[in-house]
Amino acid sequence: MKTKLFFASLLAITVQQTVLAQTDANGYTTANVTMGSGYANRVFFDLSANNSVSQVGDNWDIAFYRNNAMDKGVKINDAKNVTVYEASGVAADFDSVNPSQIGTWGTPLYNPDLTNRLQDGAFDAATKAPAGPLNYGWGTYNIGTHTVNGNVTFVLDYGNNNYIKFFITSFANGYTFKYAIWNGSAWNATQTRALPNGTDDAYFNYFSFTTGEKVLNMEPPKANWDLMFTRFYTDFVYPGGSMMYKMAGILQSPTVSVAKVQPETQETSTAVLPTTPFSNNIATIGYSWKPTSGAPHSNVVYYVKQGSEYYRMYFISNGGTGTGNMYFKYKNITSVLGVREVGKKASFGIYPNPTTSDKKVTVLYDVKEKANNKGNVEVYDLTGKRVHQSELTNQAGFYKQELNLSHLPAGNYIVKITFGGQTETKKLIVK
Repeated sequence: MKTKLFFASLLAITVQQTVLAQTDANGYTTANVTMGSGYANRVFFDLSANNSVSQVGDNWDIAFYRNNAMDKGVKINDAKNVTVYEASGVAADFDSVNPSQIGTWGTPLYNPDLTNRLQDGAFDAATKAPAGPLNYGWGTYNIGTHTVNGNVTFVLDYGNNNYIKFFITSFANGYTFKYAIWNGSAWNATQTRALPNGTDDAYFNYFSFTTGEKVLNMEPPKANWDLMFTRFYTDFVYPGGSMMYKMAGILQSPTVSVAKVQPETQETSTAVLPTTPFSNNIATIGYSWKPTSGAPHSNVVYYVKQGSEYYRMYFISNGGTGTGNMYFKYKNITSVLGVREVGKKASFGIYPNPTTSDKKVTVLYDVKEKANNKGNVEVYDLTGKRVHQSELTNQAGFYKQELNLSHLPAGNYIVKITFGGQTETKKLIVK
């Protein structure tokens, strides 16, 4: 294979750094994250630890989702200059596929960024396998063997007459696949590999065609990162059209949900959760905090929910391709929202407290485990009289519910929240 195909280094390089806390007058910590010149690295950031892990971005080619025994997910490395084509949906065509046929392969495939699933990849978007409910994109599920068997031959175009053909043979608690490298005039000998899911505490297993092996230590443990600063393709809209364009931005962990608010004043000591819904779309932050060039937008704020913790963040610096700097400020606002655990099944908070002049209070609740009965929220005055009652849904997930307490006179009240047989009370001041 021609040496110019090899964009990757042979070893994964990981740099872990606990960012020195720089706290401003409003209590916000400044996080200085850099992807390096040309966005050469990807960086994982942990909000609770104020910690980043930086790694070389282009030393792998394929990422196989390994967090679930039968949940698909095969991604191409967007940091590389590679185009994925779906050459054939007939397994027997693997041997006859040839780069001269590239004009017949149709539209290239990309990892989706408009998805709630980090694992969704370009290879899952293939369309030439037999259609139906058992279709995995690149292959078809066999009910009898509980295995997904491959149908689709892909060709990866690295440019300058450098190609790799790639076929996922099967998937069941891991992947088997084969590939061959184009030497300029013919395919080299076909290589076959097996990559079991394994016990790695990571979402993906990574494979390099450069080394022909699994690339180790490409992610921090799943619980140790919230935001990934990386390259990804998006359907970029411009006046008169759109195109698939490789961006540098932020993808979020599956454990994180984000609400984007624009416009909103960035520098403030107060914090109130927005009416904008929280989203699990992996690119909710994405590149939306920066214009095509120049400094970040000065009126965009993101609210990040990680477990029972809530953060408010906004970006302050964009270094572009020269440095890859993406500096932002963030603050844990959980205590401001008054979030408390109610047993093991849910966490709740009420805000604002004291109320504002309209006497409307928002109850936020994160249901981690469904209860047999719906929960409820009750408000009592100091004589013990119940003056308000509302029902809470018991569906799993994050919700907000507004209480209109305009009928209550100013004073001190007790809010009682019951869910899953557990009770929590909080003092509420109505102005």
